[in-house]
Amino acid sequence: MSELRHGNLTYRLRGLIFQVRNELKIGWPEEAYHQALLQLLLAEGIPVLSKPRRDLVHRGVEVHVFEPDLIVADKVVLELKALPFQTQFLGEQYAQIIHYLKFFDKDLGLLVNFAPDKVQIKRVLWDISALDLREDYRQFKTGVPEQDRNQLHRLRRHVLEIGRAYGLGYPESVYRQIIALEIRHHHIPCANDLQVPIRWRDTTMNTCETPLLLVDNRYLLHIRSMLESPTQYDFTRMQTYLSSLKLQFGLVINFGRKQLQIYGVNSG
Repeated sequence: MSELRHGNLTYRLRGLIFQVRNELKIGWPEEAYHQALLQLLLAEGIPVLSKPRRDLVHRGVEVHVFEPDLIVADKVVLELKALPFQTQFLGEQYAQIIHYLKFFDKDLGLLVNFAPDKVQIKRVLWDISALDLREDYRQFKTGVPEQDRNQLHRLRRHVLEIGRAYGLGYPESVYRQIIALEIRHHHIPCANDLQVPIRWRDTTMNTCETPLLLVDNRYLLHIRSMLESPTQYDFTRMQTYLSSLKLQFGLVINFGRKQLQIYGVNSG
């Protein structure tokens, strides 16, 4: 049986986490447990950073600020919670700590929930692997005109460049901003947070704000992350938006758990 990653350190951390809860008891907000654990770590002589803030910058623009709760001994990221009505950690909480592990280049995190009767501690591993690519353009059912084919190829190239530069593991909002910045850097118009008209029987009833990118006033980009693969809803919604905007082509892009995936979608 292989040894646990950073086993000695995490054994000590578990003991200190239980000590904090035993002394403070149940019912306090997250910050109280955070400060108590921080004091114990310092008293034990264990190096620790509390809420370190670092910016991700692309093309000179601040894209996102990452701030984990604790980084211990420059090895383990701790994300602390006090969630009394949660019996297990949710996907979004696993994703959150993976974002921190990715950005701070660590390979182990601990999710901790102090609120339940028994403290919940979950180990989260993160390993960087070579970027695997999957592409599927079968939904481009009709022939793609040369102008569109060339421009879609350019967009694909920029997405691959981002994938190779940043890898997997970030939130989709980060990839969306980076891709928009990169596309604009290459002098291609790109609009964020697109408003799509809601049409009913030849009448526009309202508009719907979406996270999609509109590129060159011709193509929609839908950016996802941390999924095994995009859902069917992602594809059908894209077709609805393309139809409403009277556009023909879009790309659904998933910076997934193990792959960068690019799918072509047309309006129907």
